Amino acid sequence: MKLRHSLSLMVLALASAGATHADTIELKLGHTGAPTHHYQTISQMFADEVETRTDGNIKITVYPADQLGKQLEAVEGTMIGTQDIFLVSDTVLSNWVPDMGILNLPFLFSSLDEVHEVLEGPVGDKLEEKMQGTGAEVIGWWMGGLRNVTNNEKPITVPADLTDLKIRVPEGEVFVETFKALGAKPVVISFGELYTALQLGTADAQENPPAHILTQKFYEVQAYTSRTAHIYLGSPLIMNSDKLASIPEDYRTILLDTATEMAAIHLKMVNDLEETQWAELADLGNQINDVDTAPFKAAVAPVIEQFKGKLDAELISEIQTTLSK
Repeated sequence: MKLRHSLSLMVLALASAGATHADTIELKLGHTGAPTHHYQTISQMFADEVETRTDGNIKITVYPADQLGKQLEAVEGTMIGTQDIFLVSDTVLSNWVPDMGILNLPFLFSSLDEVHEVLEGPVGDKLEEKMQGTGAEVIGWWMGGLRNVTNNEKPITVPADLTDLKIRVPEGEVFVETFKALGAKPVVISFGELYTALQLGTADAQENPPAHILTQKFYEVQAYTSRTAHIYLGSPLIMNSDKLASIPEDYRTILLDTATEMAAIHLKMVNDLEETQWAELADLGNQINDVDTAPFKAAVAPVIEQFKGKLDAELISEIQTTLSK
């Protein structure tokens, strides 16, 4: 079990002292991905494994595609206890814990393996500590993806191609400032409304990992994809603190350990999937362009310095130092 869970377990054990194994514990886990997205796959794997390890005494039902509410509503629900578990994006979580936005700084990570290395170490511990007092806690750092720009006007190969382009971005200040620095016109639109926004021209472009481009069928309304890999957007698995405290200690340990173990499994899953997803998008007629990222990095370098003044500068520097070794 990870060290960062041990303190939580000691505190929570007091809250549930004397708890007995009564009826089956039923939990709901929601996420924003389509039923064909890897979010569904890893969530169901987690649910199945927890049920097996607890001899059927914890049953987790998974709800994809925002069935339990859009992300902002679902996170708030998880914090106040009307929802149990939610696989959220770190940028949405940054509305409550601003330093979660550190993970979205442009070109901070160059691969998903780097992300996993950072979050399974001291940085992950420190970000989890920042959740204290919210009513929820991170129980697993599951994998999102590096994001790539799609649009329906022309190939994007240099920053100038983004000038005045209306690009949808998720709820998060880092995304807005990044695309302003690139000359685009960022428009915040919820994920559930994105396909329609692209279809109607409310936005000309969007940016997401290949899994979302494919499973949400954005390729139907976006002809061009540029593999910019400009921002990482992650998927912390959060759980209501009181609900976690109410679970008998031995089952709680299983739940936490299993959530942590799924991180490495999810990393391999996403890396393996992306190799085939790019080929599938090309077969569907999407024009995929590789780009020289150097000019993009140069254009957004001031964004990192800007956010060092707003977010935990020491934590940003710790990530940069970890990755430079």
